[in-house]
Amino acid sequence: MALEDDIAFLDRIPTLHLLGKEALRLLAISVETIKLSRGDILFEEGEPADGGYIVVSGELVLQNANDRKGEEPLKAKRGTLIGETAMIAETLRPSTAIATESTIVFRIPRVVFIRILEGEPQAATALRRLVSSRIARVMNDLDLVRPLFEDAESER
Repeated sequence: MALEDDIAFLDRIPTLHLLGKEALRLLAISVETIKLSRGDILFEEGEPADGGYIVVSGELVLQNANDRKGEEPLKAKRGTLIGETAMIAETLRPSTAIATESTIVFRIPRVVFIRILEGEPQAATALRRLVSSRIARVMNDLDLVRPLFEDAESER
């Protein structure tokens, strides 16, 4: 893809869209393109994660050791951002990503993403707001299920 096509593609990713055009231009210049064949493993569960990936074409299946038998695995198709947290924080991969067909992904190293945020304060502010709202939602969800755990604890 041409640079302008890459920028337009990245702009369609909800988390990245809020960064703004200039940050997306820097990101498009900095991504690494990785080509996978069917059956290739992009990363394995438990590995240290040093950035995120965006599926440009093809498909990845995400398998976790805790997946239940007969349960349909998660699939990542065009436009899916994988490892969003790993772009800003040290973490481990929660699953193994395997190409189910010929697949192309963009790799966004954490160090590159953080440099872009450092150079684009408005992008960093927008991302901070997104993360804050997600944390607030999770906390609200925890408040909803807490009584269930408290009831189970009191029954013991």
